[in-house]
Amino acid sequence: MLVMAIFVLVVLAVLGMAMVQISSDSSRSMVYEVYGARAFNAANSGAEKALNEIFGPGGTEHCLALDSYDMPDIVEFHGCAIEVTCATPFVIDDFIYFKITSKASCQSNEFSTQRAVVVEAKTRS
Repeated sequence: MLVMAIFVLVVLAVLGMAMVQISSDSSRSMVYEVYGARAFNAANSGAEKALNEIFGPGGTEHCLALDSYDMPDIVEFHGCAIEVTCATPFVIDDFIYFKITSKASCQSNEFSTQRAVVVEAKTRS
């Protein structure tokens, strides 16, 4: 009877440790998912900022002023940095074409995620 009780205790302990491991893996997966979404949204924000600088009110219609910058220190973008680059615009058939690449990196402690967004836009010259 004592051997049976010890066996049941060992089996329950192994099952308990497995459940803790599954829960831990699930939590880590959720954190990576959240930081991936933050990085993707930060990259989108960088691309939108670049488009606003080019085409927005008072826009310059060139992308020489684009650069790297840190996101505002708000909860949604805490620990995120963006690098925005713009390929040299070219003209085809009276249209100016722009290619904007926005790369975002979000990190906190051991978690780090990166996402990139590429936007192509054109305007009449």
